[in-house]
Amino acid sequence: MHRLWGVLALLLLASHAFAQDVDFGAFGYPGSLLSTSAPANRGATPAPARGAAPAPPPPDRLVRLREALAKAEVPMSKEQEVELNKILDVEIPAMQRTIRTHGQQMLAARAASNPAPVAGAAPPAGAAAPATPPVAVPPPAAAPPRGAPPAAGAPPGAAAVNPALQAALAARGAPPSSRVPAEVIDALEVEMRQMNDELFGKIASSPALDAKQQDVLTRMSRAQIRSRGGYDALRISMEDAGTPFTEEQLPKVKALFEDQKKTRENLVRESQGTPDPAKLKALELETLTKVVGLLVPAQRTALSNLIRSK
Repeated sequence: MHRLWGVLALLLLASHAFAQDVDFGAFGYPGSLLSTSAPANRGATPAPARGAAPAPPPPDRLVRLREALAKAEVPMSKEQEVELNKILDVEIPAMQRTIRTHGQQMLAARAASNPAPVAGAAPPAGAAAPATPPVAVPPPAAAPPRGAPPAAGAPPGAAAVNPALQAALAARGAPPSSRVPAEVIDALEVEMRQMNDELFGKIASSPALDAKQQDVLTRMSRAQIRSRGGYDALRISMEDAGTPFTEEQLPKVKALFEDQKKTRENLVRESQGTPDPAKLKALELETLTKVVGLLVPAQRTALSNLIRSK
């Protein structure tokens, strides 16, 4: 039983063991993704400056896949690489837009739940100092007075800008480290890794690859997911052991991990980005205990066999 708990602990808690990731370069620092560049003039194609250096070549996102397939003696052709890059050229911008949208939504929700105090207003009598210092952001542009007509160029009937969203947009000009709360960064990093893993799965199953190449990359993809720990790692390990979760178990196990994720986010927020390790361990143990309670004897046996094989 102790060994069973040991392997489950590895499956549940190995969320940082991803040094060998296949990273397609979709994301950088999460905070930087919340800033958008100024839109270019439609129809305008700026001419390169005279004597300017040529634009750098696009990043090679297939390096690790190319190496893995060459090592397995099923190398990709140039034509296959072109097709895979087409997938990346569509998927990566969509992923970046999703992360940017989710990040701005979290910033807006945080601003709405922690509104900035009115300038010059005295704090209520007996009010304690806030537990979390406010995020340093530049002051937003002055909002039009209530009842004022929309700004010039605004569509008829346009509503006033949501104050929380306005605060999030105004925060874009501040340094990422000061304007993006720790819990937002933490949540975005988790989502970014999940999206990268999902993209890896799409690449591995691409019809541009033959069956042997798909098999090599699928095994790599599943190994990468297992290294993350958490729900998907446990699900894949149970599948590989021949004792997959039942249709009844799947939503229950997934719900346990969703609850753990939300509780962890609360701990990060309450601690301003540095949660107590003891509390994290207690949270993980609680999830572990509940997961073990959902396993049937055959699944526990399969995990025990997996331990002995290591």
